[in-house]
Amino acid sequence: MVNILPEDIRKRARDAARARYMIAGAIVALIAAGLALLLLLPSYFVLAGIPSLGSSTSITAAQVASDTAAVIETKVLLAAVAPSVAASSTPTAAIVEALGLRPQGVTVDQISYTAGTPSSLMLVGTAATTGSIGDYRTALAADPLFASVSVPVGALVGTQGGRFSITLSVAAGAF
Repeated sequence: MVNILPEDIRKRARDAARARYMIAGAIVALIAAGLALLLLLPSYFVLAGIPSLGSSTSITAAQVASDTAAVIETKVLLAAVAPSVAASSTPTAAIVEALGLRPQGVTVDQISYTAGTPSSLMLVGTAATTGSIGDYRTALAADPLFASVSVPVGALVGTQGGRFSITLSVAAGAF
């Protein structure tokens, strides 16, 4: 296909298109610069209000007294709150004790804690042999921290393929 426009007209059209693209690009750049200025303007005003690092600031006795009063009030509030925080129960001690009694070959995959009176723990896992599940149950039952230990019969007999779940009732006053 042959272009029927003369060469000088094609050159002028190409130059005009290039000029339009340059003007459009310059307008886009100016708009982006204006938006950046608008976004940075609030931070400039915030920083302009802060005294420079080289200037000395004087602290009055009233400010020191106010800060001291605030510290004393905070300490009093913390002292008032501390007993209620310490009195809350956590299952951490029971979980650590239950996991510490595991025999070799027993893996606990999941632990569930139910708060209440009495609180309870449910240990779910796998064991290499059914004998290790029985040993684990015996060790848990001998610990005075746990009021009762229950294991489904299927886990002790071996019908569950080494999977077990043990439910522990934590003795009252253990926490």
